[in-house]
Amino acid sequence: MKIALHPTILSLISLTSCSGASIRASKQQQQQQVVEHSTSISFQECTVEEILPLIHNNPNFSHFTKSDIEEACDEHHRALQESTDATIPFSYLSGKGRQFDKNYFDGATEWNTGQVEMSKVTSAGRIAAVSDAVSGKAVEWPSYITNFDNCDMRAAMCCFTKVQDPDTGLVSSGDPTTDKNSDVCLVHLDRSPQAGHVTNGKTFYSDGRNFDAAVDDAYCTGFTWSGNPDDFSTKYRANTLFHISMYDGFYQNNRVGSVPGAPMCGCVEQMPVVSHSDCVEPVQARRLSVRDEDGSDRLLVDVSLNFVPCSEGSLVDAYAADASNDVEAFSDIVTGSCVEAVDAYLAPSAYKRGSAWWYADEDLWTPILGKKFLYHPEMSLEDFNTAFAASSTKVIRRICKSCSPSHRDIYYKRLTSIPDSLDMITLLKDSFSSAHNVLGTDFELYSKDKKGNVTNWSFCDYSGTHGFPYQCGPTEAVADQWTSSTLTSTYAKDYAFYIEK
Repeated sequence: MKIALHPTILSLISLTSCSGASIRASKQQQQQQVVEHSTSISFQECTVEEILPLIHNNPNFSHFTKSDIEEACDEHHRALQESTDATIPFSYLSGKGRQFDKNYFDGATEWNTGQVEMSKVTSAGRIAAVSDAVSGKAVEWPSYITNFDNCDMRAAMCCFTKVQDPDTGLVSSGDPTTDKNSDVCLVHLDRSPQAGHVTNGKTFYSDGRNFDAAVDDAYCTGFTWSGNPDDFSTKYRANTLFHISMYDGFYQNNRVGSVPGAPMCGCVEQMPVVSHSDCVEPVQARRLSVRDEDGSDRLLVDVSLNFVPCSEGSLVDAYAADASNDVEAFSDIVTGSCVEAVDAYLAPSAYKRGSAWWYADEDLWTPILGKKFLYHPEMSLEDFNTAFAASSTKVIRRICKSCSPSHRDIYYKRLTSIPDSLDMITLLKDSFSSAHNVLGTDFELYSKDKKGNVTNWSFCDYSGTHGFPYQCGPTEAVADQWTSSTLTSTYAKDYAFYIEK
C-alpha cells in the first residue's frame, strides 16, 4: 500500500581535525535542523494540541495559527469521513468479477494455480496499481462471498500452503523452513462446504498423531476488528483483507494454495484448525505539508493507509485484547498445539493416541505373508532367507486378530541357524514339525498382551500337517490356534507373519 515518504536533509560535514565529541554534536545539530526545517511533518492525531508543538520552531510552518490548524484538521476529518462513506466495491480490486474473487479465496484461479510461462506481472499487474489507488479509501466488505459472510467472531484469516514462481507461474510447496509458520491440525469439511465441495466430515493431519512430528504446513496470517462500525479496524477491514491476500500475500510474496477441503481465506469460523497465525492491523499515516494556493500558503494533511504487525503479537493475542471476544472459542481454531486439538476432537469418539495392538510398523518389521484384514502377498523363500539373515534379532512375529488372547501376538526367536533343508515358510504355514525345530533348543516362544506385557512359553506340541504354532501354549496345549493354507478348522483366519529387521 502507499507509504508516506519522510524528507531527508543531506549535508556534508568536514571531519578534518574533529574530535568524537564534535562529530556527535554535529550529528545532533543536524537531527535538530531536520526536525525544525522539514517541509513536511508526521503526526498521529490531527489536533491543535499535537500539531502546534511540532511546528513551533519550524520556519516553514511557524507562521500558521491555531485557527489554520483547526481548519486543516476539519477539512481532513471531512475528507476522511467521505472516504469511508463512499466505499469502493471489493470486486473493483481484481477487476475480474465476483465469481473470480470467490474462486480466488477458495484457492482455485490462475492466480492460485499459476499459468505456465505467464509472469505474475502479466496476469495480476492490476493489483499493484489498485493498491495505490485505494490507499486511505475504504473498500466494501465482500459479504457476497460466502467465505466472508457472517463473520460472527469478527476475525478473518488466510492460510497459504504453496508459493508461485513470479516469472514462470509454476507453483510448488516452497521452502517449509522459511516461508511457513503454522501446523495444520484438522479441517472441518462442513464449515466451508462451498470451498471444499464436501458437506460433512473431518480431515485430520499427520502432525496431530505424533508429539515430535510437528512441521510448518502453511503460512497463516489474519486480522480482527471491533464490534463498533465506526472503529478504524472495522472501516478498513476489507482493505486489510485485500492487503494480506492479494497484495502482500500473493503479489508481494508469491503465496498461493489452500489447505485441501478449506478456503484459502475466510472468516476464521470456516478456516482449518491451525497452530498459529500472524496478525496484521491497519494504521493511518498522516503528514502535514504546505501548499501554495494563489500566492498564499495553506496547510495540507496527507493520509495513507499502512499495514503493520499487530501490537499484541499473534492473532490470538490480538483477539484476546478485546474483553468482549470469546477467546476460548477462538483458541479452538488457532489452537497453539495440533496434538491437543486433535486429541480433543477424537476423544469423544473413543479414539486414543497411539497404534493398534495389531499394527506392525514396516520400518521395524518385514512382512512375510498375511491373510484377510492383515493381508500381504507371500514373499519367496529366497527373499525370506535374505531378510532373515539380515535380521538383527532373528525374531519372527505372528499377529492374529481372530485368535484367542494368548495367541494374538506371538514371537518365535530362532536360537540355532536354519539348515538348508528347513523351509521356514512351509513350517509357518502348514508343517510345524520338530525337525530342527525344538522349543528350548532351536527356538524360544513368547507372547505379548495389548499392554506389552511379555509371557514366556514353556509348552510345545508339533505337527507335520498343521502350521505355526500347532498346539504350543504358555504352559499347556492350546487347540485350534494354528495356521494352515488348506485346513479350515482353526481360529487363525486373520493373521500375518513378520521378520524383525
